[in-house]
Amino acid sequence: MINRIKRFLHLESGVASVEFSLMFPIFMVIFLMSGELGIIQMRQAMLERAMDIVVRDLRLGKPELRDPEVLKQAVCDEALLIVDCMENMQLEMGPINPRGFTVYQGGTRCIDRTQESNPVINYTSGSNNEPMLLRFCVLHDPIFPAVGLGKILPSSPGQGYPMIASTFFVNEPT
Repeated sequence: MINRIKRFLHLESGVASVEFSLMFPIFMVIFLMSGELGIIQMRQAMLERAMDIVVRDLRLGKPELRDPEVLKQAVCDEALLIVDCMENMQLEMGPINPRGFTVYQGGTRCIDRTQESNPVINYTSGSNNEPMLLRFCVLHDPIFPAVGLGKILPSSPGQGYPMIASTFFVNEPT
């Protein structure tokens, strides 16, 4: 009996499975977090790019972009990787006083998915040569909500993590 116990204690078969079972979850979490972060960065870059393209037209005075729904649709058409863009986007635009600059109180507001309707918070077209602030907030759901980044990303009311893009521009004279 003692010889069997000694032989059992000296066996090395199965050692690799112990290492694998300890290290595999760590590497999978790192892999999933990397994928999540890559997708977040691509979506943020697409949102910023779409905003730049549309704001260029807005600055030059395209009259149809003065409507908030048309402006949102134009950004959503340019931002290819944003899922359910129109339903998950909130925008606010308003004039800025360059001599007494203050950002809108309360920071950027996103939609609340628990409510049926989310009205535009502040949308003022402004006049000629007036500095304007335009902010977009889009809510996204994490791809892996229970692992890594999906677990620690900040969420706003109604779930989802907010992606914010903002820009300043001056209305060109017509």
